[in-house]
Amino acid sequence: MKKRYYLYFILLIALDQLAKFLMIDKELTIIPNFLDFIFTKNFAGGLGIGQLSPIIILSIIIIVGIFYLIPKIKGKMWNMIPFVMILAGSFSNLFDRLFRGYVIDFIKFHVFDFPCFNIADICIVVGVILFGVFLFMGKKKESM
Repeated sequence: MKKRYYLYFILLIALDQLAKFLMIDKELTIIPNFLDFIFTKNFAGGLGIGQLSPIIILSIIIIVGIFYLIPKIKGKMWNMIPFVMILAGSFSNLFDRLFRGYVIDFIKFHVFDFPCFNIADICIVVGVILFGVFLFMGKKKESM
C-alpha cells in the first residue's frame, strides 16, 4: 500500500477516535428533533446485532483479508479508497472493542429511528458501497 493510503487510514482512525473521545458522557443537539450527538455504549455489533467475541473475530478476519488483498489491487487510486475506508472503520471499532469492551456510538438521527452510529461505521458503509459500485462498473466495462 502506498504511503498516502496509510496516511488516509491513520487520519480516518484518528478522526473517529477523536470524535468518540470528545463525545464521552456528552449530549449535543445539532438540529432539534432531527440530529443529536448522544454518547452511547454499543456492546454488540453493527446496528446492535450480535455478541462481542464473534464480532472481534470477524473484524480481525476482515482486516487480515483486506491487508492480503491490497497488494493485489491494481489500477487507479479509486480502486484502493473503499478498502482503506473499510479497513480504517473496522480497525477503529475493533480498537474500541478490545480496549473499552464496547464501541462508542454518538450520531443519532431521530427522523428514521435509526440506531446510533459513529464515523467508523460511516467509513465501513461508504467503503462497501464504493466497492460494490466499482465492482459493478468494472464488470460493465468487461462486458462491452
